[in-house]
Amino acid sequence: MRHYNDIFKKTDFLWGSATAAYQCEGAWNEDGKGLSEWDWFNHTSKKNINNTDGDIAADFYHHYKQDIDQLVIGHQNTYRMSISWSRIMPDGIGKINTKGLHFYDKVIDYYISKGVEPNISLFHYDLPLTLSEQGGWLNLKLSDYFANYARICFKHFGDRVKLWATINEPHYYSYCTNIVGNYPPSRHLDFQSYFQYQYNLMLASAKAVSEFRKLHIDGKIGVVHDNGNIELANNTKEKSKVREIADLFYNRMILCPALLGELPKEMESVMKLFNVDLYREKNDQEIIKSGKVDFLGLNLYNRQLVTDWHKGETNVFHNNKGEKSATREGIRIKHLFETAYDKNIKRNPWGREENPRVMYTALKEIDKRYQHPMIMITENGVGEYETPDKNGFVEDDERIRITNKFLKYMLKAKSEGVNVRGYYHWSTMDLYSWINGYEKRYGLVRVDFDNNLKRIPKKSFSWYRNFIETYEKE
Repeated sequence: MRHYNDIFKKTDFLWGSATAAYQCEGAWNEDGKGLSEWDWFNHTSKKNINNTDGDIAADFYHHYKQDIDQLVIGHQNTYRMSISWSRIMPDGIGKINTKGLHFYDKVIDYYISKGVEPNISLFHYDLPLTLSEQGGWLNLKLSDYFANYARICFKHFGDRVKLWATINEPHYYSYCTNIVGNYPPSRHLDFQSYFQYQYNLMLASAKAVSEFRKLHIDGKIGVVHDNGNIELANNTKEKSKVREIADLFYNRMILCPALLGELPKEMESVMKLFNVDLYREKNDQEIIKSGKVDFLGLNLYNRQLVTDWHKGETNVFHNNKGEKSATREGIRIKHLFETAYDKNIKRNPWGREENPRVMYTALKEIDKRYQHPMIMITENGVGEYETPDKNGFVEDDERIRITNKFLKYMLKAKSEGVNVRGYYHWSTMDLYSWINGYEKRYGLVRVDFDNNLKRIPKKSFSWYRNFIETYEKE
């Protein structure tokens, strides 16, 4: 029998990498799997601007042993993955697909046999299509459907899985779905749906945590938030106002329920500024209180540098075309706040800041404001265009340089008392990068999508292995 307390007996820190089901598994219609909203979107929508899909992706479904063996070679002792809801329950409710359970049984058992600790997220963007057709996350009933799905997973896998996360990035998922409009069902600048999504997702998370507690599962359960720590431009005039609104917009709808067990105290006043009136469940405060998590998963890439709104209509700026576009990531919300741009910080081809220092400031801020929580860095990495040599090898020195800085800042925060217990590089291997497709590469291992999905470790793979070795020796 495996026990959570055994995880940290040999080491004080977990080192690994991460993927998500739709982005790596493939096998989109095999062994009884139902359709997800991404299957529908990628097969039918004109908003699939790069004309790619995850039908095959990295085909982890058929290559999982090879990928796990590679993790072991890289001295990684943990792996973060997600379960596909529609692979377990093709319609999201009702019938259970035993072949789906069996696939994840095989994967989990193989990880454990190799000494790799599985860290499993229950939901990573891929909502069953049947539930999407019922209103998706705008439907309050989904919180109960999700809790039922979570209970099935806890009961089936809980004897072996000791690290769980309910939902991946409730904020960013809501943002892309309802503000940017690049994720299905592609609403644009719909602030009512944006905030309703976050509320319903955190209600679902809380109900899943309650199920976890009722079953007395030996383990820890968290939620995964995309970091958006607020920093103000120097010329910001209404500092306290801008900070409060922006922090609620980016962070506190997730962090307050997850870490404090309560809705943000400023929620209703800020909602009025957005002309939003949430549909709320009766006794939601009690539900949220019962759903406080054991740890926070933090997907950390960037900060949110903001300032006062100056002029112009509300608009969002997002770049899924990479070097084909000069768009810089950000937003402008009329009368409230807007993104500020620091000319001294380099931006990647997709318009996002490359600023490893924010690893330290985000960890310190969350530690101070939210009662010293246990934190896992559940994603951190570097997206790049890559050109392999004639043997398929990639010398990704830029990824090494930037990731090394991120890690140094993380370990600095850890040395100063922040309770960070794990790091997962995004990603284990090259995979489907949502609307960006396959040109944007994140993997430590190259996948040759044109040559039978051949796996070729990159220079960063060996670098990361050596970094882990050095840490463990100190």
